[in-house]
Amino acid sequence: MKLLSTSVRASEGIAVGRAFVVRRTKSSINREKGSAESEKSLFATALAASREQIAHLAENSDIFAAHLEIIDDEMIVDSVETAINEGCSAEDAVSSSCEQIVSMFEAMDDEYLAARAADVKDIFARISQNLAGGVINPFEGVENGDIVVDRELFPSDMALLDFSKIRGFVTAEGSTTSHVCIMARNLSLPAVVGLGDASAEITTGDRLIIDGAEGLVIVNPDEYTLNDYLTRGLNYQALKQEQQAVANCEIFDGDRRVYVFANAGSVEDVERAIASGADGIGLFRSEFVYMQSSQEPTEDKQYEIYAAAARACNGKPLIIRTLDIGGDKAVPYLDFPKEENPFLGWRAIRISLDRVDMFCRQLRAILRASTDGDVRVMFPMVVCVDELRDAKYYLEQCKRELEQGGVAFNPNIKVGVMIETPASVFIADSLAAECDFFSIGTNDLIQYIMAADRANVKVSKLYNPYSDAVLRAVQSVILAAQNANIECGMCGELASDNLATERLLTMGLDEFSVNVGSIAKIKYELNKLTTK
Repeated sequence: MKLLSTSVRASEGIAVGRAFVVRRTKSSINREKGSAESEKSLFATALAASREQIAHLAENSDIFAAHLEIIDDEMIVDSVETAINEGCSAEDAVSSSCEQIVSMFEAMDDEYLAARAADVKDIFARISQNLAGGVINPFEGVENGDIVVDRELFPSDMALLDFSKIRGFVTAEGSTTSHVCIMARNLSLPAVVGLGDASAEITTGDRLIIDGAEGLVIVNPDEYTLNDYLTRGLNYQALKQEQQAVANCEIFDGDRRVYVFANAGSVEDVERAIASGADGIGLFRSEFVYMQSSQEPTEDKQYEIYAAAARACNGKPLIIRTLDIGGDKAVPYLDFPKEENPFLGWRAIRISLDRVDMFCRQLRAILRASTDGDVRVMFPMVVCVDELRDAKYYLEQCKRELEQGGVAFNPNIKVGVMIETPASVFIADSLAAECDFFSIGTNDLIQYIMAADRANVKVSKLYNPYSDAVLRAVQSVILAAQNANIECGMCGELASDNLATERLLTMGLDEFSVNVGSIAKIKYELNKLTTK
């Protein structure tokens, strides 16, 4: 019996089954490189075939609808054709372009956006396979009750799998926001991801136990362990049914309504969240709109996306965070300086206030979408009152421009601030006097307070959301909001941690903005606490 574990909490649940280890063979073809024009023609043919395949898949999948937008992005074509012009074959150009664009996404200090690298890999892999003659199915041989084990699973893999046979997933790579995790949570299938090289110890035919909540894989368990986990699995299913029973309930702590919102990065995420019982969207990551393009998205393009997200909320709040990019998550059409420490550099609201024209295009798009629902705007990385005042000044300027043009908008749109730096904690009372709501971004706040990079394993023990310093900061922000009579929410990972729910409720947190898979779980915890 072997025990393998990971710190990533992917998709809860317990499963027992036979391991099916995916063996991928790269499609290849031996040929001589032709002229630049002939290589471009080969690439164009493979691109067209890939687009047609994705369009077919997109008819029944929001994920592939997003892929359709990505594959049509000029950045992909420009990157590949540039490499061909520099002397690469079509195959090598696709490979190098994939590496370049994927690296850009993976470097981002935002787990959601970094996980979108898998989408790009998936699209380029499809193009490569079509260059070599067609798409290969690596899942032939999966049997009923199998647990699929792979280095990494992509959205295209999901289209090739028969989920009626699958009991769970194990991957060496991946994060909580990867598609395999989202899909597993939606299907209530347990998954363990981020297992690393330890996954190589599993072979096809091994009996596996996977515990998604603990990030644990047990290979070839003894009878006692097997029976123990079979019982745990039954208990878990009973708990899930209890949680789902309150997923659409309203939560009240006495006379105070407590909201469970969701974090989202696309219209599809919003639709999934509302269908799962979310009371609204506490964080709509607008930067993904920018990351999917080789040039700044137009005001009209942004408006279409924000308006669609607002309509998907069915009257529930939609909080749109203005562009939150920086040296650690760059976009190709902005000239980012090389910085020694991008976390302390030119990012988020600092960029917006420097690039006023770009900022105002986004603000006008948000304002225009405010007629489609309860849209609110939130500014990230604010560290002083002047930044908030400047941002509000440009918001008012955009209102005047729209009014003069006869364009409808909500003149009373609510304005919020993300509290994610020690500076904003210290001046929370001053900020509260100038805005309508707070949202505590614990992911950044913890690393700034503890001076510990959350991606650095050598200091990971210091990245502790339960440290006295962090909890005191959270409490002081909530009190500042209460004194100013404004709402205070939280959109960091701590909000999704059911071990913190009681503490945060006692502190007076008004709104928990969580990942979609945690909506029912957190509502269940809140319901227990408020109906004692």
